[in-house]
Amino acid sequence: MNKSLLLVLAVIVCVSPVPLYAAEKMQVAVLDLKPREVSKIVTGAVSDIIRSEMVKTGLFTVVERAQMNEILKEQGFQMTGCTDQACAVQVGKLLSARKILVGEINRVGKAFMITVRIVDVEKGVSEFAANEKAENEDVLDKAGAGITRKLAQNIVEGNKEYFVERKTRSGYYTRAIVPGWGQFYADRDTKGYVFLGSFALSAGFAVFSYMRYSGAADDYSSVPRGAPQSEFDSKYDAKAKAANLFMIAGGVTALVYAAHWVDFLFFSRPEFGEKTAARGDGGPFRLDVVYSNASGLERIVYGSAGVRF
Repeated sequence: MNKSLLLVLAVIVCVSPVPLYAAEKMQVAVLDLKPREVSKIVTGAVSDIIRSEMVKTGLFTVVERAQMNEILKEQGFQMTGCTDQACAVQVGKLLSARKILVGEINRVGKAFMITVRIVDVEKGVSEFAANEKAENEDVLDKAGAGITRKLAQNIVEGNKEYFVERKTRSGYYTRAIVPGWGQFYADRDTKGYVFLGSFALSAGFAVFSYMRYSGAADDYSSVPRGAPQSEFDSKYDAKAKAANLFMIAGGVTALVYAAHWVDFLFFSRPEFGEKTAARGDGGPFRLDVVYSNASGLERIVYGSAGVRF
């Protein structure tokens, strides 16, 4: 019983109650790069690499080349001669893309220079440009992954208000089991720290007092027959004091838990289904998790290392 209680409380107290939040995906389109002293096969291959790497980030909905050609064909749009920014914006609107990536590949001796710009379709302006050099054709895939990393990071860093999480009832009420967890989810960080810390301390004290009571009870039951009455009395008093301490500790823990539920149900509930500020930029539990996949592309996820439902 003692070990089981310790295990349950340890799991409840030690688990970090900060979830990873799913972000809304932005739709982007990648136009085929323009060839400059290179073949269309090379530019087409690098364009596909950039599309693939954008998909691998998990942050964007990327319009596939076949889908893009089909939509433009249905709209009667001719890509021939479409080289300026205004044309790129027009294409982006037809594809319902928020951002569109345009650029070119130049040959510099035996090397290749990839240049790509991010065009904001709504604003009609170029927001960012990135360059990546490939010493030869054998490393074009690495160069394509490298430039995609720069582009993806810039889009996220410059559009944090777009990458937001939506509060859901299931997401909120699932976190009710641990005091503070739901408050963190509802962006009530101060309350989250208070309830989590209070519950951890009170639960820890309850475990400590129970161990004392268990020890005192064992001491009392082990008093040999024929021992002086004073020994029985002292052992009994120690057991009674330990029992009272355990009851007080348990009561405090229950009180903290009840207070958490009152706040959880009536004072901290978020607006379900509404957009809220992007996470990953506040508090010690908030961080930007950067994951490098096999191709070297960093995957940016706003959230924190914790339990996820």
